[in-house]
Amino acid sequence: MGITGNLRTMALSELLQWLSMGLKTGTLLIEGHGVEKRIFFQDGRISSSSSSEQREYLGHFLVSHGYITEEELKMAMEVQEESSILLGKILVMINAVSETDLLRLMRKKAEESIYEVFMWEEGGFEFLDNELPEQKMVPLSLDVTGIIMEGLRRLDEWRRIRQKISKLSLVPRIVQPLDFARLSEQEKLVVPFINGIRSIDEIAIQTHNSEFVVTKLIFEGLRAKSIELEEPPETAPQASVAEGLGGDIDNFLKRGRSVMADSPETAWRLFKAATELDPNDVRPREALKEAEASLRSGLARDGIDPQKIPVLKITPEQSLKLNFNPNEAFVLSRINSAWDVKSILKISPIKEIEVLLIFKRFYAEGIIELKEKKAPHR
Repeated sequence: MGITGNLRTMALSELLQWLSMGLKTGTLLIEGHGVEKRIFFQDGRISSSSSSEQREYLGHFLVSHGYITEEELKMAMEVQEESSILLGKILVMINAVSETDLLRLMRKKAEESIYEVFMWEEGGFEFLDNELPEQKMVPLSLDVTGIIMEGLRRLDEWRRIRQKISKLSLVPRIVQPLDFARLSEQEKLVVPFINGIRSIDEIAIQTHNSEFVVTKLIFEGLRAKSIELEEPPETAPQASVAEGLGGDIDNFLKRGRSVMADSPETAWRLFKAATELDPNDVRPREALKEAEASLRSGLARDGIDPQKIPVLKITPEQSLKLNFNPNEAFVLSRINSAWDVKSILKISPIKEIEVLLIFKRFYAEGIIELKEKKAPHR
């Protein structure tokens, strides 16, 4: 028997316990915060998980833990594209990670992905009885009780953190040396990015980490009085396409459809806002897919070619004066006159369509130029 509902009416802990005690086999689909997650069950135990959130992809997870670099991730994904070999196997083949470490990290990645859902305030779910992916996945066999206990502990911790760190746009600054002996290896990789300039959400993107990992580190720094938080510099507010339209899904959909032909990007943003209002409503999700398809065609006509190499037309000093959000700052920092657009898409923890839209803005505003690749010497 399947089950559908919303996390507001049935907590994730109750849902997981029900599936475990019923010895269920199938797929738990959860949608919320613009993300789709799938948790796979085999006889009441969690056998694996997947997520549409780029930062939770295996490659980005390994980057965040310092096992591979972005350059190694790019190379491995290029091999994967040509060979269709699983990314994990490629990384083992090139000695970027051992098989033992890979299995341990895949297990941890699956757990971290589920813990993240415990912190969602909204989300729709559906259990697909006896439906499992056709593609063979590495069986992990995770204990549901342990997942629930740790997930609830993290939820309590997250609530305490949010009382102290009210918004992710705050800028952390190190004012006293941190106690590195108490930091995890993952946290040690985050520390160099706390420079008194980057916001919390920007640090999370730059390091391929979740907001929980970064805010937890900063929270502990605040308690130890080794980190202080500052308000971000004042910047001109960016206009929202949803401004003045109210919070009604039908209103978003109606307005989005009316502008689809002339401005698929505006329609896409309106449909995106609508999906966040009610994860159970399939209408905005379908409209979003339609708008994205139209957007991709338009981006190609606008000259945003994944094979071209972006080159900065502004100086670093000029870039500091411009109003970049955390996603734009990530993309800007990866433009090195060597990687093409496609390479930056591969290593980005941001959704592909959003990265392409950033390139469109940069190109239209003269921040970058897009150059053809030089033909190889014969």
